[in-house]
Amino acid sequence: MEIAAQIKEKEKSIEGLVQLPYLAIAKTLEVIPRTLAQNCGADVMKILTNLRNKNENQEDKEKVFYGIDGNKGKMGNMN
Repeated sequence: MEIAAQIKEKEKSIEGLVQLPYLAIAKTLEVIPRTLAQNCGADVMKILTNLRNKNENQEDKEKVFYGIDGNKGKMGNMN
């Protein structure tokens, strides 16, 4: 999710149709945490929204370690 967030940030600095591939790649990368959340029976929308919000916080240095705990079905620090 962190990589997708960084690609979306880069996409904001590009104008025109050139930014569309960046958006497509970012959306594709978000499939991975979505699939993990579905497989562990978690509330997919809630988990993805929380994870997305965590990764958009530019001041949080721990954000790169957050992901989905497949055993608990919750977002957590994977460090």
